[in-house]
Amino acid sequence: MGDQNNSQTTPFQLPPGCRFHPSEEQLIRYYLTGKNTTGALSSSDHNVFGFNAIGELDLYGYEPFNLPDTACFGFGHGGRRRHWYCYTARVLKEKGRRKAGGGFWKRTGRVRDVVVGKDKVTLGRRTTFAFIWAIHRKAR
Repeated sequence: MGDQNNSQTTPFQLPPGCRFHPSEEQLIRYYLTGKNTTGALSSSDHNVFGFNAIGELDLYGYEPFNLPDTACFGFGHGGRRRHWYCYTARVLKEKGRRKAGGGFWKRTGRVRDVVVGKDKVTLGRRTTFAFIWAIHRKAR
């Protein structure tokens, strides 16, 4: 695992039968909006739920298999399936590539609007990234 400081989030266990899997609308409405409008408040001060479920993480500094457990929410039998959530600073790079370890994160597809309601109000945007490994084989 990486050695970066990600103490913004205190890992917590959900009780059996519960899982943390918010919709795109819930992520924007209840987590991201509060995060962006708190100003100088600490991360624990802005959370109306009494705990900070989603922490800050320099996502682009990790390969997928090295992401810290504080960003992971397991579900399914024995928690074998996982969802990863974190706040990360937006970094504009050439061609949408962000180098990390033996590969890079690359934006894939188009940026999509997250819309809600009959009026199709845009709450935010969703961007999808894939991790691309680069393997160089040398032979004689």
